[in-house]
Amino acid sequence: MTTLTENDVIEQLDASDDLLSFMTTANAILLLGIKRFLPSLFVNNDEEIVEYAVKPLLAQSGPLDDIEVSLRLIFALGKIDKWLYADINHFSGFCHYLEGQEAIPGFADDITWDFISNLQSITRNDSLFGALKSMKFADFAAWSEVRFTVMVKTALTLAVTTILKELTP
Repeated sequence: MTTLTENDVIEQLDASDDLLSFMTTANAILLLGIKRFLPSLFVNNDEEIVEYAVKPLLAQSGPLDDIEVSLRLIFALGKIDKWLYADINHFSGFCHYLEGQEAIPGFADDITWDFISNLQSITRNDSLFGALKSMKFADFAAWSEVRFTVMVKTALTLAVTTILKELTP
């Protein structure tokens, strides 16, 4: 299973040109983090259990290859906090929403702001969320869309890395 370093995550997310590609990449990275976390759920990871039960569950077309199914299992077993479950679910839902849109919103659009405002991995960081909020609602002359877009992208990248750190087995 592929293990991404924090630098790999940052580089992959930074390479995204638009919100949809960013969210698609973020969702794929979060699924990798969940898949890395899942084996720690199973009791007695003896070789036979891992080979004949755990690996088929985690296989690419296995039942736990779906981010929502895996996430529900982890949450139902009490292995992650509610805020973490909600944030990952929110990332997945927003990505699915964007995939269905003809016109993809940008990082500085109101729908993206609503998404950010509901991510506890961002809102719990008072200085980060305060800076975003003050820039979002500042006089137009005081900020540029480019600066705000960069700040939003950075905040979302920090959210993904925060979530991945919480998913460390």
